[in-house]
Formats: sequence, C-alpha cells, structure tokens
Amino acid sequence: METGTPKAGKSRRALLWVSTSYFGEGLPWTFLHQMATEFLTQIRASNTQISSTSLLHLAVTFKFIWSPLVDLFGRLRTWMVALQLLLGVGMIAVGSVASPNALPLFWTLLAIVAVIHATHDIACDGFYLKGLDRHDQALYSGVRTAAYRAAMAVGSGGLVYIADRAGWKVGFSTCGVVMIVVGLINAVVLPHPPRDNAKDRRRERAASTQMTAVDFLEAFKTFLTQPQAARVISFMFLYRLGDIMMGAMSKPMLRDIGVGLSARALLNTVGIFSFIGASLLGGALIARRGFHRCFVPMTYIQNLTILLYVVLAAVAPPFPVVLAIVIVEQFASGIGNAAHVVFLMRRTRAAFSASHYAFATAVVSLGSTISGFLAGPLNTKVGHVWFFTCAFLASVPGLILVLFVPRGDIDAGRQPDEQEVVPTRS
Repeated sequence: METGTPKAGKSRRALLWVSTSYFGEGLPWTFLHQMATEFLTQIRASNTQISSTSLLHLAVTFKFIWSPLVDLFGRLRTWMVALQLLLGVGMIAVGSVASPNALPLFWTLLAIVAVIHATHDIACDGFYLKGLDRHDQALYSGVRTAAYRAAMAVGSGGLVYIADRAGWKVGFSTCGVVMIVVGLINAVVLPHPPRDNAKDRRRERAASTQMTAVDFLEAFKTFLTQPQAARVISFMFLYRLGDIMMGAMSKPMLRDIGVGLSARALLNTVGIFSFIGASLLGGALIARRGFHRCFVPMTYIQNLTILLYVVLAAVAPPFPVVLAIVIVEQFASGIGNAAHVVFLMRRTRAAFSASHYAFATAVVSLGSTISGFLAGPLNTKVGHVWFFTCAFLASVPGLILVLFVPRGDIDAGRQPDEQEVVPTRS
C-alpha cells in the first residue's frame, strides 16, 4: 500500500495540472471566438464584423513563425503562468472597452489577446510533452479534451449568461478574473520537470543543429509529395468549409428568429456537451468498426445537417425545436470531427508526425478562417435562408472528394491504435 502512495499522489497531481492547463487553453479560445461573437451579435454589429472574429484564428495558424522564441528563452513553466496572467489582464482590458462606441479599440485589444493566446498554446502544449512521459501523454489525452471543452462551456454558456444579466463589461472581466485564478493555481500545481530551461534545450539540440533546417525542409517536402497529395490537401482545406460558414452566422440568425442571449447561452452549453458526447462516440465507433467503414458516412452526417439551419432560418420554430436542432447539429459535428482528426493523423508519416500534423492543421485552419470571414458579407447580401443554403453547397466539394481520398495509413506498418486518437481541439 505504501509503495503505491507516491505514484497515486503523482497521478492526482498530473490530473490536476493537466486539467487546469487545458482549461486555461480553452478559455481564451471561447473568449475570442464565442463570447466576442455573442457581444457583437447583441450590439447588432454588421455581419462582416461578426464574422471577422474568424480572422483572430490566424494567430494560431501562423504561431509556428514565433514558436522558436518560446523554446529559446526561459522555462516553459514560466511562459505558461506568465501568459495566463497576461491573458487575464488582457480580457479585463477588453471588458473595459466593450461598448458599441469603442469598437476600434475593442478589436485592437482582441488582436493582442489572440497573439498572446497563440503563444500560450505553444508553451502549454510544449510543457505537456515535457512534463509527462509517452505513456502519460496518451493516458491524459482525454483529460485535455474534457478540460478544454469545459472551458468552452463556461465561456459560451455561463459567462455569456452573466453578460446578459450584468452587462458585457462584467462578463468579459469575469472571464479575465477566472483566467488569472487559473494562472495563480498553475503557479502552485505545475511540476518542475527536468531540463525545462532554455540552456538545457539548446544543449539537447546542439549536436543536431545543422540537421534542423534539413529535417524541416524534408518534412515539408514529404508532406507535399505524399501519395495523391493534391487530392488530400484539397480535401483538408475543403472538409469543414460549410460547417464553419454555418457556425459563423448561426448566432445572428438565432437572434433574428427571436432567440435571446440567455437562451443562446443555454444552446451553447448544451451544444458543447452534445459535441463532446458525439466525439467520444465517434472515436469508439472508429475503433470498433474501422476507419475505412466510418469515414464516408461520418463525413456525410456532419455536412447534411447543415440543411437543418436552412429550416431554422426559414421557419423560425419554437425554442424547444431550436434546442433539438442545435443538439442534433452539434452531435453530427462531433461525429464528423472524430473522423476528420483520424484522417489527418493517417496522413502523417511517423518520421515527421509533429511537423506533418502541424502542416495539416494549418491547411484546415486557413480554410476555416477564410470561410468564416467571408460568411458575414455573404449573409448580408443574400439573407439567412439562402446563406445557409450556400453553406451547404460549400460542403459539397468535400462530400465528393471524401469518396476518392485515401483512407489507409500513409505508413502501412503503423498499428491502428497509434493514430486513431482524438485530440483536444477541432
């Protein structure tokens, strides 16, 4: 019994710091992409402004440009805590200018928070890899997902509800206070892994410095020259275009059919839990029935439910029907996300797994950002019904390509359980 106590204590601490770390990674995302969207929707900003929150994701897309700075200076632990505290201060600053009369400053501060958020992502993911061994990295992957999604539920649900009752300055600022509390907790609970300093990391790389650039170029080359590369990369770009377009304008449409802010907060919360449940189910189905059987139907399930929002926009049904449709659509989105993640992982070679996955997610992110941004002007021009019809049509190229892209593992020798894992973010 006594010999097991230290291990149990270590496991409990790991569970705690992984949970707080990825809650702290998810909260800024929901602040930027859900709370800000709800704020702009409530003050009746233009659809172009509302959809412009998608552009904030460019910081995450291009974070690899400045990611070496995090690796070259200081400790990852210090970066994490400092950035979490800075994010909290930034969120409070956004709250202080949350007014229709101060939108230029509001957007400027949002952009700054977005860059800090992307930098925090670098430090958080790096610390996770440094603080846990390979076994525990896999063991706590589900905890990462749950904590990240819990933060989304808090932001888009609870904090939006607070904003509706007490005002957006209070809503945004409360999010900042929560972020500061997370940073203070992590200052205490984060472990001190060995070699977590820039000097040791430079020493580890010293023997292979000349190979780093060569390896990067080789990773990039092998990604672009993989079998059926044009078809695969096109599918990565197109897969979520319709789904992202729909999501970008869902809140203005719900507002216009009479769904108030508190009711939308409830829809956000229920939708997130529906998405989580579907992601878990999707992963289980893929593990049980195989990716080859699941990929096409899961892709169709995700994209065909976009048509439900055409019905919402055209009919404006009672709230219970709206709630049911949101639950179904988010469930379908979670199912599709599970399949999409496995596809991306199967397109990464073991020798360049991190680089290839980063390239793949950058392609997906770029497609999502562009479609999300264009959603606002298109919605303004054609109206809700035709816009959601266009969102479905935007998904059609992906529905066609999914029939032709390779479904096998690019490294035929890898075992299935090495790639069929659903990561933290969609």
